[in-house]
Amino acid sequence: MSSDFFKMPEKIFGISSSLIKLFLLPVGVVVAFIVSLGLIIIPKFDSLVSLNEAIGTVRSEIKSTEQKKAYLASIDQEELVKNESYLSSAVLQEKNSYLLVGVMRSIADKHNFEVKSFSINPIKIKEEGSSLKVADKDVAVKMPINIVLSGPEEKSLELIKAIENSLPILIIDNFNITTKSGVSELELTVSSYYIDDKTEFVSGNLTLNDLQPTKEETDLLTEISGFDRNDSLIQSLTDQNTQGKTFEEYNRENPFTQ
Repeated sequence: MSSDFFKMPEKIFGISSSLIKLFLLPVGVVVAFIVSLGLIIIPKFDSLVSLNEAIGTVRSEIKSTEQKKAYLASIDQEELVKNESYLSSAVLQEKNSYLLVGVMRSIADKHNFEVKSFSINPIKIKEEGSSLKVADKDVAVKMPINIVLSGPEEKSLELIKAIENSLPILIIDNFNITTKSGVSELELTVSSYYIDDKTEFVSGNLTLNDLQPTKEETDLLTEISGFDRNDSLIQSLTDQNTQGKTFEEYNRENPFTQ
């Protein structure tokens, strides 16, 4: 092939070919830059930005974790265990309204009152029982009972105070009292809360503020620390309800067989 094939004419569209050659190199460089910008530089830049953001997030999480670790290390562990035990005693650990009846019976006995009657309405519990929520989860269900107590008139106020200052926390939703010949009859609707031990909480997103108790929470712990606890009674009632029964098999001869 002749070398004249690659030789440019002196003019292209009336423009000197030497002038075209003068601008051809810069134009090629610009085109190459634009192509590399779209295919290499911009993706690499986006990748670096994402990496930088990820590093910033990790550093922030490390800082937050160190702050939470320092705070938890500064807490008196004995005080923490004590507070946990009070909070655990504040709610029923088993969804059994008869445990609540047992607690009321125990409080009544201490003040010379007796349980005349009680009733549990599962439908009412299901429809009207409200629930406490944590992180949009129903973690505690309100369980009411109707109970009638009878005893000495002079002990009525002490009994009411004892009910309001007992653990698990007892709420008097309805109250009516009649007195005759020194004997008081109290018709009460009392409720408490049940919480499932298997309730799962997402603790990974807890902030330092979440770990630090608020004033209301601190005041609550201070208040219930002076309440009478019924842990041993509830445990005893739970053990009675869960005791296994021995299965006895009776073998009787079939008279219709030879």
